[in-house]
Amino acid sequence: MQIPKLLIASHIKPWKASSAVEKTAASNGLLLNAFHDRAFDQGLISIDDDYRIMVNHDKVRHSDINDKWLYNFEGREISLPTISQPSHEFIEYHHKHIFLADAA
Repeated sequence: MQIPKLLIASHIKPWKASSAVEKTAASNGLLLNAFHDRAFDQGLISIDDDYRIMVNHDKVRHSDINDKWLYNFEGREISLPTISQPSHEFIEYHHKHIFLADAA
């Protein structure tokens, strides 16, 4: 995304589940566009320990739109910040409690 105004500082471990320190930790953040921020919050996508995008096949069916906006990114490594990388602890929390949570 080359338009900074469309990017959102997203929490990996949700705000409501985070301690005061975790809420402001740079390592609990990802810079995402609004669409992927919402998909991440809903557990449709996540990242693995190698910082590669994963799509939840149980929650996202294949379609032209889903393939273009979600599956097309599966397996791609995210761009990492130079200062504070996303914490594996927060990634594990997201993966366990959001990505793998039962589909609604």
